[in-house]
Amino acid sequence: MELDINKTEVFILNRYSASELAGSVWLGKMARKILDPILIKNLTWHCMEEARHAFIWQSLINRLGIPLIQIHDEEGESYFSQIDKASNIIEFLAFTHVFEHRVPFHFSMHLKWTKNEAVKEVLEKLIPEEIPHLAWIENYLKKEIDKGNKNIKELLNRFVELEKETYYKDLEKLEKMGDSGKEFVQIIKNNIEKFENTKKWWENEK
Repeated sequence: MELDINKTEVFILNRYSASELAGSVWLGKMARKILDPILIKNLTWHCMEEARHAFIWQSLINRLGIPLIQIHDEEGESYFSQIDKASNIIEFLAFTHVFEHRVPFHFSMHLKWTKNEAVKEVLEKLIPEEIPHLAWIENYLKKEIDKGNKNIKELLNRFVELEKETYYKDLEKLEKMGDSGKEFVQIIKNNIEKFENTKKWWENEK
């Protein structure tokens, strides 16, 4: 059976699964460190969501019968390798929120690129599920801004620059994977200006 899936996409699907699982672990660890019951509840829910998404990607990999790849950031070049820059819960939430902010865009570009119907089905399912991941952190940070925390907007902007830097480095790696990687990256580059120029919610905050 023709899967309509190339080596670059095999790598990407494995990375999605690994990334979702790693995110779940970080969220769970943070939930164990704090005492605020509302934050514990939200972080635990978010932890569960990331683990569920990791399972969805892993199940897809198994269903397609494509190779399993161990994904590790041994060189420390990924965005989350910089998580030590988040020294408290507010910084952690801002750090996480910036990463999640790009996910729907990236998934929508993958949806344009992929030829595999099963991959399309999963992407169409997960894109809207990213919205509540963004919403609860946005609401929490807005309340902190209303309380007078003047550092949040600066934090978010700083992490945006860090995320952008690591994302573009990642695109360079995908381009080196051959024609399929170049094709995917070109689709992203053709649409990325609109995403990056769209005003962020915190830019409207006083």
